[in-house]
Order: sequence, then C-alpha cells, then structure tokens
Amino acid sequence: MRIASLLLVLPLILDIQAQDKINLMNGQVVDCKVLGQSTLEIRYQVRKKDRLILREEPTEGVFSVTDSLGHEKIWYFMDTLFGNDLSIPEMRWYMAGERDARKGYKPLLPMLGGFLVGAGTVIALDLEVNSLIIPPAYAGLMAWPRVNVTRGSISDPGLEGNSSYAMGYSSAGRPKRVVKSLISSALGVAVGLAVRQLIINPKYPDGWP
Repeated sequence: MRIASLLLVLPLILDIQAQDKINLMNGQVVDCKVLGQSTLEIRYQVRKKDRLILREEPTEGVFSVTDSLGHEKIWYFMDTLFGNDLSIPEMRWYMAGERDARKGYKPLLPMLGGFLVGAGTVIALDLEVNSLIIPPAYAGLMAWPRVNVTRGSISDPGLEGNSSYAMGYSSAGRPKRVVKSLISSALGVAVGLAVRQLIINPKYPDGWP
C-alpha cells in the first residue's frame, strides 16, 4: 500500500523539482516548464494551484533559459546598436543588482522625509486642495538622487563596488524609492489634514495666534 502511494506521489515530486528557469532581463527568475524557444518568444507553462497556465515571453526580454538539468541557453547578446551595451558577464552582475534591489532595498530616509514634508507643509501652510501636489512633486524629486545600496541587501559580497551591479541595483531601486516616497508623502498629507481639521482649526478658528 505504501509503495503504491509512493508511486502516485513520486511523479508530482519530480515535476516540482525538475523545473526550468527563465532568467528575465529585469532580474526576475520564472520557474516553469519551457515548451519551446525561438528568436521571437519563449513559450512555457507555470503552475497556479492545480492548473497549468500557458504563457509567452518575448525573447528580447530574456537573458537565458536554464533547463532542469542545468544546461543554459543564453539569448542575450552584446550589441550597442540594439542598446545591449553590457557583456554577458556584466549583464549577469546587472541582473543580480536588480534582484537584490527588489528584495532588499529599503528607502527609509526618503520615506521618512516624504511623511515629514507632507504633514509639515500642510500644517504650516494650512493647505487643503493644493496639498494634492505634494506627493507627486516629492516623488518626482526622489527620482534624481543616487540610489545607495542598503546594508545587508547584497546577496554576493564579491559584487560590492561592481559598477554593473550598481547600475542594476539603481535601475530597480529608483522606481521603488519613487513609489514608496509617493505613498509616504501622501500619508503625511493625510495626517497633516487631519491634524489641521481636528485639532488646530477648531482651537484657532481665526488662524495661528
């Protein structure tokens, strides 16, 4: 009986372990079953609960495909005419930076600054409708400063100081910082409006003393 049960479960275990991997140019890795590869697209299946979903990925967005045996087919090529300015090793480092930024980058200071700017500006200037411009304006400013690697977010210490890694980290970290700054400054505006309406204005109906 136990042997029969094992035989039923074994194919499922093998199916889970024998996964292909699609390494996307944005640093994401897709665990799947690759059905076909061409110069136009990669066709694959992913499991969602008890269903298999068929998907396609344009090859131009794929760095490589690694099969369940560990054999890698690299689709990326260096060609400055197509905007591929990095060599294959440099692109691997770049994607590692993207992955680490998505996973570990924490823009705590920009977020704190956004909250303080939003709340402080609304309270100090008694803004109402005009306060809606604060979050997008602050988030826009946060797109400019350099992205610093968050301590402890580097998956491979050997990549510290690597310029290609830093470029990838910045490319994924900057939009993350912008979104977080937008949310934190909007929250600050909401708190500032609440403080104005519920505490300051009722206490000083004619304005600050």
